[in-house]
Amino acid sequence: MTPTAFPSHRTRLLVVGGLPEGVERDDPLPPHPPMPFLPSMEAFRHTLARLPAVREPWLRAIHDRGY
Repeated sequence: MTPTAFPSHRTRLLVVGGLPEGVERDDPLPPHPPMPFLPSMEAFRHTLARLPAVREPWLRAIHDRGY
């Protein structure tokens, strides 16, 4: 018999209510990021340049604006 990472005999228990008094979770929530996600304009323009649709005037104007 070979050992497995997830044995088939695992059971699922129904959980009702919260944790008992004085018991803390052992898996805390992840920390929030220090700042909101800001996409790279250089990567955006590089991606636009590779699309055939960039030949359209409205999309070309966005690409050429550059920021």
